[in-house]
Amino acid sequence: MTDIFPILDYSFKWVPSFILAFSRISAMIFLFPYFGYNAFKPRVRVMFVFMLTLIILPFSGPFNFPMDMTLLFLFSLLVKEIAIGLFIGFGSVFIFELFTFAGSIAGKQMGLGMAEMMDPTQMIRSSLVGQFWTLTMMIGFFSLDFHHFLIQIIIHNFQIIPLGSGSFPSELGEMYIKAGSNLFYVGFQLAAPAIVFMIMLDTAIALMARIMPSLPVFLIVLPVKIGMGLFIISISLEIFQTLAEPLLKETQYFIHNTINLIG
Repeated sequence: MTDIFPILDYSFKWVPSFILAFSRISAMIFLFPYFGYNAFKPRVRVMFVFMLTLIILPFSGPFNFPMDMTLLFLFSLLVKEIAIGLFIGFGSVFIFELFTFAGSIAGKQMGLGMAEMMDPTQMIRSSLVGQFWTLTMMIGFFSLDFHHFLIQIIIHNFQIIPLGSGSFPSELGEMYIKAGSNLFYVGFQLAAPAIVFMIMLDTAIALMARIMPSLPVFLIVLPVKIGMGLFIISISLEIFQTLAEPLLKETQYFIHNTINLIG
C-alpha cells in the first residue's frame, strides 16, 4: 500500500501540469504561421504538440498545486495558459496578415478584387495578390530560419512564464492595439506603389478616351490594368526581399516583449 503514494503524488503534480503545458503550446501552435495551417491534419498537430509537451515539461518543472485544489481553480489556470499561448501566437501572425491585407488592396486596384482562390495552407478563399505576397513572405520565413525561432520561443516562454504564473498588464493591450494600427499603416505603404500607379494609369486612360472618343475604353482598360499590375508585382518582389529580414526581426522583438510583459 505504501508504494502507491509516490505514484499518486507523482500523478497529482505532473498530470495537471501536462494538461496546462499542453494547452499553452496548443494555443501557440494553432496561431503560429505554417505550424497552425489547416494543411496539417489535426491529428498531426496534436501529436506534434504532445511530443513538444513531453520534451519541454521536464525542463520547466511541474506546477505546485495546492492540496485543496478544486476543478474551478484548475479550469481558471487552464484558461490562463490558453490566453498566454494565444497572445504569443498572435504576435507571430501580424506580419503575414500585413501582406495579405496589402495584397488585397493592391488586387482591387488592379481589377482583381473578385479574383480569389483557395489558399492551400489555410484552406480558405483569399485574395489572389494577397496570397501571392503572403506565400512570397513565407519563403523569407523559411530562408531566415524563422520557424526555428518559433520552436525556440515555445521552449523559452516556459522559462520566463512558468506554469501557473504570468499576468496581463495594460501595457500588453496597448502594445497589441498599436501593432494592429501599424498593420493597416504599413499595409497601405506596401500597397501604395500599386495604388499610385493604377491611379496614374486610370488618369491616362481617361485622357485618351477624352482625346479619342471612339476608343473602346471598357475593352482595353481591364487587360491593361492587370498586365501593368502584374509588372508592378514582379518589381515588388525585390522590395520584399529587403523588407523580409527587418520585418521578421521586428516580429521577434514583438514576441519577446509580449513574453516579458506577461512574465
